[in-house]
Amino acid sequence: MEKDRLSEDRYLKAKISYYEGNPTMSDAEFDVLEQHLKNLGSKVIEQVGSKRKDFDFTHPTKMLSLAKIQTEATGTGTYYAEDQFKKWFDKQAQIVGKMGMLEASPKFDGNAINIIYQGRKLTNVLTRGDGLTGKDVTKRFTNHLPYNIGLVDLELSEDDVLEIRAEVVIDINLFNSKYAADFANARNYVAGVIGKDDYDEIKVSELNLIPLHYLVNGKHVSKSHFRYNAFFEDWDTLFVFEDYEKIIKEHEEFRKTVRYQLDGVVISFPVQERETLGENDHDPEWALAVKFVPVETITEVEGIEWNISKRGELIPTLLLKPVFLDGSTVKRASGYNAGYVIDKKVYPGAIISIFKAGDIIPEIQKVITESLSDTENIFPEFCPSCGFNIEFNGVHLICPNPNCPGRIAKQLSGAIRVLDIKRIGEKTIEPFAACFKNMYELICWVYGDGDSKDIELFGIKHKSRSHEIFIQAFKNIKSLTYEQVIQMLGYDNVGKKLSVQLAREHSGLDYDYANLERALVAKLRSLEISDYIKEVAEGLESLGIKIDKPKKQKEMNLTNVGVCMTGSPKEFGFKTKAEFISQFPGAYEVSLSAPDCKFLITDSYDSTSNKMKTAERKGIEIKTYGDFQI
Repeated sequence: MEKDRLSEDRYLKAKISYYEGNPTMSDAEFDVLEQHLKNLGSKVIEQVGSKRKDFDFTHPTKMLSLAKIQTEATGTGTYYAEDQFKKWFDKQAQIVGKMGMLEASPKFDGNAINIIYQGRKLTNVLTRGDGLTGKDVTKRFTNHLPYNIGLVDLELSEDDVLEIRAEVVIDINLFNSKYAADFANARNYVAGVIGKDDYDEIKVSELNLIPLHYLVNGKHVSKSHFRYNAFFEDWDTLFVFEDYEKIIKEHEEFRKTVRYQLDGVVISFPVQERETLGENDHDPEWALAVKFVPVETITEVEGIEWNISKRGELIPTLLLKPVFLDGSTVKRASGYNAGYVIDKKVYPGAIISIFKAGDIIPEIQKVITESLSDTENIFPEFCPSCGFNIEFNGVHLICPNPNCPGRIAKQLSGAIRVLDIKRIGEKTIEPFAACFKNMYELICWVYGDGDSKDIELFGIKHKSRSHEIFIQAFKNIKSLTYEQVIQMLGYDNVGKKLSVQLAREHSGLDYDYANLERALVAKLRSLEISDYIKEVAEGLESLGIKIDKPKKQKEMNLTNVGVCMTGSPKEFGFKTKAEFISQFPGAYEVSLSAPDCKFLITDSYDSTSNKMKTAERKGIEIKTYGDFQI
């Protein structure tokens, strides 16, 4: 079980890093880890991740990821996963009732954005974010759209919302000539250009946007309605099921000549069948990504670096002889865990094959020559942070000291993300781990002695600009949810789902711990921890920080009412909007422009979507899904 928890923690950390534009795991490694957790029945793959407060704009419709199948190199050639493709295709073909044509297009290894129009007026350009909300990057693209979108015959009213899903990429030759020396790869460079608040207009102008999908009021529309100057006038290829392998091979050849990084092929059902096929919680049912065999190269292990996690695991990173791979110079690779290093004998001197799909930390494909070195001086005997004797459980090296500064530093860094405290990084917070066991103690110190000269004990000069920024970052916290209070305390394996239910129990509301680990639930509900959480919440309120507890839903009814719905009702217990509205006899969905539209129902009053703005302008009452219950 411990091994599974560590895998889940690694998975969630990688997913959060990806949402924040700083991926720490290769696509291939992430896919393997996700499949492993699926096989175990783990629920963490259903979690979206950590929503950042600068993801403050809601997508009109959710930006889903794609289901994936992976092609693999074999001893006799390439396994193109035909059996997996056929299983997917047969399922969808039964729904649409015919064996028609499919579309194949390159899968660009870039950064997804959503270009949003209200009628024919550009309103927002959003990053993908967590799929529900993204960061507004409109200003940096307004003057640098590298193509003009012309609507040919599509009629749009002023209330219609047009979404253009696009991929942002950079010419790989331009990247290699100007930026490769300072960035791991082209995709991460593009993420930085898009995401930084102090963006560089010249660098933005060098990016290219490739339109992929078009939606009007959440409905798919054909590309034939649009005219634009792009790099591939007709890069969608129609093909029949039997030509699947041929199409993948053609794209493999195309990958060798195209100016942009590709990592696969997207296979889709035609636009007219997408509404019928719909989507599930994670991805559209009408599309599938077929991933190329990862690019591979050979290098030598020169050393091992050990980094401690918040649960005390010492995680190995292999230090490599620098080698050029898929557009970037690679110096490090994931060593997974101590058991893997021992089993594969990937000590210094080992010759390994590594591959990646455009990410920072590549994955080991295979060990070509095991190291002849012994394990002496390779595996630490003592924790590098606290000096405790290291324990080995057969898979992981563990520091057993719960008060280890290294572990606490990681917990504090996690709390910084939970509270979304700006301008304080991991290196800044690390020295405080020697004196404070959790974020609550640190916050109390900041409000008490934070202005004193004691700040210099933590590497910050007294009365300096850095000192001012540090103190102000904490005092900018005006309110927290009760769930955030629980999560910031750094209890192992405690995520949003458990925090929400515990917050409901502490607030005297109905709660449900089904499908959550019993031992972990029992630990959090123990008198000692429950009392401490309540003490922390009261202590924060005494400092002037408002704690928002869950509230009982209001009782309202939608019987025989016309409503417009936006956002997702999942957090309120409904898988789809159709499931939500079906509980009210006679209720029906209409557009905002309909004269019988009574409510706009959203997932958050804080949403700044175009529909919210339109409803406010028209005087239509706005409610959340949580406001209604029978």
